[in-house]
Amino acid sequence: MATVAEVKEIFAQKGLNIKFPMQDDFLVKSVDIVERRTYPDGGIHFLLRIAFVDDRGREVSDLFPCDGRIERKKPLLTVSEEIPKPLTLKPLPLREKIAFENEDEALDYLREAITHLLEDKGYHLFERGEGDIYFQKESRGFFINLALRCDEAAIGRTEDLIELRRKHGATHDYGLVVPAFQDSLGISLLCEENWFREHGESLAAHRIGVYGVNNSDPNLIFPFTIYPRERELARYFMYTGPQWSILRNKYISSRKRGDI
Repeated sequence: MATVAEVKEIFAQKGLNIKFPMQDDFLVKSVDIVERRTYPDGGIHFLLRIAFVDDRGREVSDLFPCDGRIERKKPLLTVSEEIPKPLTLKPLPLREKIAFENEDEALDYLREAITHLLEDKGYHLFERGEGDIYFQKESRGFFINLALRCDEAAIGRTEDLIELRRKHGATHDYGLVVPAFQDSLGISLLCEENWFREHGESLAAHRIGVYGVNNSDPNLIFPFTIYPRERELARYFMYTGPQWSILRNKYISSRKRGDI
C-alpha cells in the first residue's frame, strides 16, 4: 500500500496538485473518484472515496472533499456556478437583509433552511430526542445541532455530536448548522474564521460537519468542514462549497463600504 504522501506524488505526476485532508503517513488502500469539478482558473474539486489505515490501525473508508489545481496549457470553458435546483420542493423565500433581529429569528431561520434541504434530498424528519433535529433517509440518520455563534457554546454542541457518533456509529451523519455571517449576533467574521482554524481539523477528524446558512438565501448552505456521506447531499455541497469564497469577499467589501 502507498502512503498519502506517495498518492499525492502520483497525482502531481499527472498534473494534479491535490490537498488531502489526512496525514501524509497514513496507508492508502484505494482511491475512487466519486465526483469531479474543474474551473476555468485551473482549480479542481474532487469528491473522493478513500480507503485507508488510520493512526489506530483501523481500516476506514469514507468520502473526502479534496481541492487543488490542475496544470493545463489551455483554459477550460467557463462553467456554470448555478446552485442545483431543488429536486422536489420550491425554493424558500429570500431575506432582504443579512442581520438578524434576535436569536429566535436566527434559530428559526437555520431550522427551516436545513430542514428544507434535507427533505428535498429525500430525508424525513423524526422526533428522536437526540440532537436538536433528527432526519432519516432509509437506514441513514442525520443528527443536527444548531448554533448561532462559533464560540465556546458551539464547541459544546459539537461535543454532543461526537458523543452521538460514538453511540450510533459512522453509518450516520452528524452536523452543526450555523449562520454563515454572525456579526449581528456578536461574532465577527474574523473571530468565526479563527474558530475554524482552531477547531476545524479536529471536527473533521471526528467526522462532524459544520454547515453555514447564507443569511439572505436559505437555499444556499456551505460546507465548512466535511461533506455528509450521503451522495445527493455531497453533490449539493460540491456545488455550494466553491461559492463561499465569492460570497465572503462580497460581504467584506460591502462592510468596508458601509453597505451592511
